[in-house]
Amino acid sequence: MSNRHEQRAPDVQYEPDESPPALVSLGSGLQLVVLGITSIIFIPTIVVKASGGTDAYLSWTVFGAVAVSGICTALQAVRLSRVGAGYLLFMGPAGAYIGVCVSALIEGGPALLATLVVASSLVPIVISMRLALFRRLLTPTIVGTVNML
Repeated sequence: MSNRHEQRAPDVQYEPDESPPALVSLGSGLQLVVLGITSIIFIPTIVVKASGGTDAYLSWTVFGAVAVSGICTALQAVRLSRVGAGYLLFMGPAGAYIGVCVSALIEGGPALLATLVVASSLVPIVISMRLALFRRLLTPTIVGTVNML
């Protein structure tokens, strides 16, 4: 087998098993943080303002969202037993839950919202523990198509 670098396509700079220089990694990481932090701040702001929350509650909510997203991203980056992917996977809030969160804050306040967040977080955990059972149903073609949609 010949040298791996000779077989490389002309527009590919780094192979998956290669590490780019530190400055390139830092620049890419900074771009990811800037793109990710906007949704982490923007989505809780929409929820709190739409539900009529105070500025003090908004600042606490944004702090909590940034802290939890950072912890979850760090947990995904390391591999501890069955927890974590072992590579950088950005974790943050999803815009699909804005309406439910606003309704929960209006109807039951922060306590109801916290209860719903904890309860809804159990569903993906249970599904991920039993994901091997769905392997025949959820083929790469189906999952890829759903992700693109």
